[in-house]
Amino acid sequence: MKTFYLRRPARQILDRQHGQSAVEMALVLPLLLVLVLGMIIAVFMFYSYIQVTNAAREGARAGSVYRITSTSSGLTLAQTVKKAIYDPGTGLSALGFLSPTSPSFNVTSDVVTSYVTGPNNLDPAKGCTVSTPCAGDRLTVQVTYRYTLPIIAVALPMFRQPLVIVRSVMMEIQ
Repeated sequence: MKTFYLRRPARQILDRQHGQSAVEMALVLPLLLVLVLGMIIAVFMFYSYIQVTNAAREGARAGSVYRITSTSSGLTLAQTVKKAIYDPGTGLSALGFLSPTSPSFNVTSDVVTSYVTGPNNLDPAKGCTVSTPCAGDRLTVQVTYRYTLPIIAVALPMFRQPLVIVRSVMMEIQ
């Protein structure tokens, strides 16, 4: 009995497909790795941006209730704000997992508080000052943080490091 082979053996076809898969993987893998690395970097940057904003908000909140807490703490308005953002004595920080120490952050120089007398308190007889703020005055807290991306600093040194994040929050004194 004669056997007729109308097709190539399946083994030859599979061997060619393996080569095609390797070429496709070699073309697609670098693009996929760049995309994944970009997403990881974006997550790190977004987290640091949120934490610096949170720290400015915590400082402004502490400053907004300064009139109520100033008698018991004995601190100035600026000291109260800085202590709410980072207290070196206890190690508590509003920066989350970000480093609250130099060279990334220095609580004395990187936290700026601005006090503006409210429109209803412009009368000098009311005595609204930084040491004795009145309800309705405005406090602005600006936090500067120098963030170095952990992956980019080592793998791609051509990118500018550190990234400087500046966030400010304004709140009304209660």
